[in-house]
Amino acid sequence: MKKQLNTLTLSGLMIGPILGSGIILLPPIVYDLVGNFSILIWFVILTLGFAFALVLGNLSIKFPGDEGVTNAVQSAFNTKLKYLTSYYLISAVLFGPVAVYLVGAHFMQPLLGLDVNVLALFMLIFTLFALLRPVHFLGTLSLIVTTIIGIILSLGSIAILLGHETTLSLNAPFDITLISRALLLAFWAIVGWEVVGNYSKEVNDPTRTIPKAVKISAVIISVIYLLVVCAIQFASLEHINAITALIYPLFGTSSDLVMGILAMLLCLSTVLLFVGGVSRLISGLTSEYKGVLGLLNRRLENGAPIGATGFLCTINAAVLGLVYAKVFTTEDLVALADGFFIANATIALLAAYKLATSQTIRYTALLLAILFGFMLMSAHWIVLGIIGVLAWKVLR
Repeated sequence: MKKQLNTLTLSGLMIGPILGSGIILLPPIVYDLVGNFSILIWFVILTLGFAFALVLGNLSIKFPGDEGVTNAVQSAFNTKLKYLTSYYLISAVLFGPVAVYLVGAHFMQPLLGLDVNVLALFMLIFTLFALLRPVHFLGTLSLIVTTIIGIILSLGSIAILLGHETTLSLNAPFDITLISRALLLAFWAIVGWEVVGNYSKEVNDPTRTIPKAVKISAVIISVIYLLVVCAIQFASLEHINAITALIYPLFGTSSDLVMGILAMLLCLSTVLLFVGGVSRLISGLTSEYKGVLGLLNRRLENGAPIGATGFLCTINAAVLGLVYAKVFTTEDLVALADGFFIANATIALLAAYKLATSQTIRYTALLLAILFGFMLMSAHWIVLGIIGVLAWKVLR
């Protein structure tokens, strides 16, 4: 397979998607929940995210391949646990992308006047065709989008900060229930690093490129988040419109239009990373199968996994139909996806702990695994039930 990703394009493939819908939705929601404690929540989450990125980047180098860090889980434990980890990640991507489509469509709906579900379907179709392009195209596209969005959000946040008194006061009441809920919601901001390994076969000189790209991406993501979070907190901007208010100093009355376009691009970047990464995982898992399952391993000449991509997009379309039928809400999809992502990440971190050759990586991975385990216990009981049933079915 031709190796198409360099440091810049791999960074682009990570930054935009990991910022994704989270940078639009989460800072104002967390601020509404915990007030001035918001800044502390984000310091904790972004510190965890940086450590998480380094640990998962290290695993991606040691265990390259379409199956990503699940290969590390197999090496550390056994094949059954590898499959369980894979099923958790695949399950997350059956639901999560639909929530992201709906977020992007929500921002575009007032501008285009079309139904939110119809706009989400158009975004899904675009995703399908974009993922059939060479991975270098996806990386370059994401790099361009990321650069534009990063500059706009950073400049807007700086303008807000310069126009307000930047004093910090932790005078909000301390409510451990709200703090826990805020931490669980903010976890969405660091989801994505576990998918990077699924692209490792398509990276030029992965032992050099992956660590550099991961560090660059983690720093840029942290800086953008902190600027946005500080601007919202110091200016007391509340609700989802807070993000639009951030760019008002730059675009004035055109801010709604610009934010609608930015939101759609961020959401598409997120989905391209996840669906693209998990389609490679599915392709790797089914590489030795024939018949119907063998169709999931089909690839185009450019390396794009057409079989697995088509499968995931079909399931996402069906889930979108269930949202239209009011069987699921966007919040339901986020809760399902978040639970599966945390379960997947926790097992991957335990594998990193067992396989680490560095004491720093070993104990960082263990600490993260414990913290992620506590976060998982905060998930809805239905999500925990599904995770438990999957574990019983696979490991028995």
